[in-house]
Amino acid sequence: MYILKNSIKNLTRNKGRNFLLGIITIAILSCTAISVIINTASNQIIQDYKNKFGSEVFIQQNEKKMQEKMQKGDMSGLSDGISNDIKEKLADSEYLKETVFSSSFIGYNDKIKALDQDEAEKRNKENGNAVGMNVIGGSGRSENAKTGYLNILGGLNKAGREEFNNSTRKITDGKMPEKDGEAMISEDFAKLNNLKVGDKLSIKNPDDPDNFEALELTVSGIYYDGAKSDNMGIKHPILNRRNEIITTYDTLKTYNNKVKKDKDLINIDAQYFLKNPDLLEDFNKEAHKKGLNDLFDVQTDSTTYNNIVKPIEGLKKVSNIFMFLVLGFGGSILILISILGIRERKYEIGVLRAMGMKKGKVALGLIFETLFMIGISLIVGIGIGSLSAQPISNMLLQGQLDAQKEGASTMMTIAMGATNSAPPIDKLDVYLSSEAILGIALIALLLGIISVSIGILYINRYEPRKILTERN
Repeated sequence: MYILKNSIKNLTRNKGRNFLLGIITIAILSCTAISVIINTASNQIIQDYKNKFGSEVFIQQNEKKMQEKMQKGDMSGLSDGISNDIKEKLADSEYLKETVFSSSFIGYNDKIKALDQDEAEKRNKENGNAVGMNVIGGSGRSENAKTGYLNILGGLNKAGREEFNNSTRKITDGKMPEKDGEAMISEDFAKLNNLKVGDKLSIKNPDDPDNFEALELTVSGIYYDGAKSDNMGIKHPILNRRNEIITTYDTLKTYNNKVKKDKDLINIDAQYFLKNPDLLEDFNKEAHKKGLNDLFDVQTDSTTYNNIVKPIEGLKKVSNIFMFLVLGFGGSILILISILGIRERKYEIGVLRAMGMKKGKVALGLIFETLFMIGISLIVGIGIGSLSAQPISNMLLQGQLDAQKEGASTMMTIAMGATNSAPPIDKLDVYLSSEAILGIALIALLLGIISVSIGILYINRYEPRKILTERN
């Protein structure tokens, strides 16, 4: 107990030295806290996005192979896409955790109007264009071909489902389509055509409406769409989200298998999710064995990765460098002050040893002093660090984003079936987690060990008589 009380008194006896030592320790731990807080938040976000976007893969064109083929003058297969059969075969892979299928079909009905259809027809007449928008892959149109303005979606991709989860879209009447032949329409579309739940829709193939059986749908629900328009000011029915007639994936697939002749009427979009991002290469090899053209590869969403993960990785790297510099420079100063402090106190240590106090008890007193100093500095340093971490994180992240924009490549990656990439991250929300507190405490403990080790080394190296005879 005496040693503990004496250690506390020693902190107040040597006010000047201990105050300077405390200021330096607080500065070191504050900077360390900022770096550790940023690092722990960065690690969590990087891991989350790597799991999210690293496990979702897309079929993309291999630009290098395409260029090599064109240089040889071989143009065969360059304009070919990926067949629906191949997309469905890939879904059977053992490497996949999940596959989300959706499909689309551009249809026609002379008794149903689409939003913005009048503007599109007027524009077509002014341009002398009697055709307009046709079905995907619409070659071989009949003489009685019509313009397809109705956008039928068979199922929803992940982004589409999320819109109903976060209430960007929500059912206002009826229910989501569950059975084959059920569909839901937007409030605006229903109002334009005087449609209600239970009404029937007959959607024809605009390429050849006379020779193809119509797709029969029953309105099961009406939804509200609260999303802002992203059609860049161009009014066209196909670009208007509120024209989307949403049915089940099986409805369109069954209809396609029933009426298709030499080609598919619908286009399938498949989102593949790996069990583990590390299985990408294995899945790519398997895809080619199952018939995927060599001009295509399975890749992750590199654009989203670059937009989100790379700036955070850069931020993490900068904060690490900053922390190591602070620890290196600050630790050196701390060691220097500790050496000077022990030299200043060597007579005190010599007297205690001459009075019969054992080396262990003298060392224990120094340990208590250091622990008190580190403990106070740790509390203050964590407080300063937690308050400063967010603005410093914002500043460093903005620097990374600016650097990325300056060095951004103008090359575009063409992705088949890829969803729109997530927007670049513009803010990293950092917070003081238990993991960060543990990391900062361990670093503080390391600084304390280094500081007190100098005193313990001094005590063990010199005998009391030598310490007292060397007094200046």
